[in-house]
Amino acid sequence: MFQKPTYEELFEENQMLKAIIKSLSERISELEAILKQNSQTSSKPPSSDGYKKPKPTSSRKKSDKSKGAQKGHKGSGL
Repeated sequence: MFQKPTYEELFEENQMLKAIIKSLSERISELEAILKQNSQTSSKPPSSDGYKKPKPTSSRKKSDKSKGAQKGHKGSGL
């Protein structure tokens, strides 16, 4: 028949499970850090980025000016 585990057995098992959880959490953190790396954040070559390359961004700032000719300018058409 099934015997109830003693307090000491439960305590030992609990400690063992805590140690396993801690080591797995550390490993997950390491793997997430590796996944975040690309050629711009590490010394990896650009060819190792695969298809998840970051989109290029422009350094230009958006202007408040409107496009085209000045207001009131009479355009010449055909």
